[in-house]
Amino acid sequence: MQYTREDWVRAGLNTLAEAGVEAVRVEAIARKLSISKGSFYHHFADRQDLLNAMIDYWELHATERIISAPEAEQATLEQLLSFVFATERKTEAAMYAWAKQNPELGKRVAGIEKRRIGYVAALYAKKGLSPDEANARAHLAYLVYIGWLVRGELDEPFDIAAPLQHFLKWTT
Repeated sequence: MQYTREDWVRAGLNTLAEAGVEAVRVEAIARKLSISKGSFYHHFADRQDLLNAMIDYWELHATERIISAPEAEQATLEQLLSFVFATERKTEAAMYAWAKQNPELGKRVAGIEKRRIGYVAALYAKKGLSPDEANARAHLAYLVYIGWLVRGELDEPFDIAAPLQHFLKWTT
């Protein structure tokens, strides 16, 4: 089987989610994929090139595709919040953990957060809220999301379903 650049990036993101950025190593991922390291160097110059591609892929799939999708203009706040709280959170939490260790990535994540919060604020504004109120609620919604990500790292499971339903009622 021939692996693509995207296959390597996804394998890198899976490794990041499971074991952190330190575990994202070419040789380890090659072993996981049962392929030689030569395949890696066909697609990437070095490990940093892979790490950069992982960030780009995450940003595209976890933010830009959601915001820029044709159906995004018709999306409701409730649909968006239900979607993000139902998605796999390990990669998202791992990106935040990595950003804490890497100031350059931290700045990029801050920019991504601004895009996300701006999108949520636009959804609140569609509901008729003033720009200030929409922005305040978008920030609060994002902080709830971040809290959910952080809380998910603890051993004791936390069921988000009931709090999310309460929060969704508050969005109107």
